[in-house]
Amino acid sequence: MTDDLGLPGRRELPPEVLDNLRMSLREGMGKPVRRRWPIGAAAAAVVLVLAGALVATLIIREPDGPGPVVADPDFSLDWPKAIPAMDRCWAAIQAQGKAASFPARDGWVPLFTVLSPAVTVVAMTAGGKPFFCETTRTTATVSDPDDHPIYTDGGKTAALLMTDGGTVAGIADPSWPKVEITGQNDSASPFRDLPIFRRGNLFVYLGSMKPTRTAYSVGPTPGGQSRTLHYQAPYLLPPASLPAASAIDRPVTPERESPAGEFFKVCTERAFEAVPDVDAYRAGALLEGDDVAVVVARLGDEVIVCQGGVGYRDGKTAFYRAFPQRPDPSSIRALRTETVGNVDRNGAAVKPRNAYLGVVPEAAAAVKLDFGTGKTIDATVGAGTFGAWIPDGVSQDIENARVGITVLDAAGNLLHQGTLPLY
Repeated sequence: MTDDLGLPGRRELPPEVLDNLRMSLREGMGKPVRRRWPIGAAAAAVVLVLAGALVATLIIREPDGPGPVVADPDFSLDWPKAIPAMDRCWAAIQAQGKAASFPARDGWVPLFTVLSPAVTVVAMTAGGKPFFCETTRTTATVSDPDDHPIYTDGGKTAALLMTDGGTVAGIADPSWPKVEITGQNDSASPFRDLPIFRRGNLFVYLGSMKPTRTAYSVGPTPGGQSRTLHYQAPYLLPPASLPAASAIDRPVTPERESPAGEFFKVCTERAFEAVPDVDAYRAGALLEGDDVAVVVARLGDEVIVCQGGVGYRDGKTAFYRAFPQRPDPSSIRALRTETVGNVDRNGAAVKPRNAYLGVVPEAAAAVKLDFGTGKTIDATVGAGTFGAWIPDGVSQDIENARVGITVLDAAGNLLHQGTLPLY
């Protein structure tokens, strides 16, 4: 039959795939129990093996009523990411002495994964109850499947896990076509439309803001309804309960005693933006001005620019922002930042300070910048980063203006000479 379909012949499935399929089968064969959660039952599953990899199409019936038979095309399960993530979450539970009261690890059934460069979230069930596992490079956090969720005033929607890494995960009203999630704080107004995993009506949002510093609202997707600049979804999302376990399972001892390290710690703690693995970053170039500062920090290919201080608005208002960013693979590049310092109520800069920041090779010991003003500026250099205040009188040609850059190592050897965009 495989020859008729043009498919490859049968191959053995990986052991971890077989184990999880058996767990799913055992879950479905157990004695029916009363469930608090609207978990849908699988009507059928078609499993194909293509080029040795498992491709599963789950045909799911809507959980409440005789709705249409639907699938979950927006979700996938990344086994190589899910298995070690679940193992780390289980280890965190064990380390905090909660294994006896938590569902056993071999009873966890992964449903789907949501990934970013810094965060992995696995949505799971155990005994028919949903819960979530989030891992980063240094942390493991897992929600409690026995938790009693706090639903929104409108609709049966609740958050089951919120973390400082920006994760918001929970259960959605089964009647909603999608989850519309909006946030509000003094720094930004994030917005997303999220698909819903219909086998349990689960959703995961990997946000850029700290849930502890952001008011989130949710609602059904309004379709073609227009949204204003500060539009908020109709139902306030209550905060999730504390996780069942959360641990720094791969600890890193950061340097936070230097001026750059000290400001990086203060800045990232007070900023609204989520910074996964914040303690693993090495603070680099630091620029200080009147009541404000800017610092660049690195963690491999990940870079954070954090800036702020108390010199805002009336000159006495504290404000901090973090800009996580991933430069392209080139070893020398300018980074994104914003004007710092005193600004008026309309957002126009009154006493602007503009930083020019970038990434250089780790061996760089000196960076010289030419802004076209007739004077070369020695940038501050550290941890493979550089920074300098942009002088007055630079070109206003946003599309074409360039900055000359010369990079030297500790012995004065030339590592690079060229130009970078000014804006």
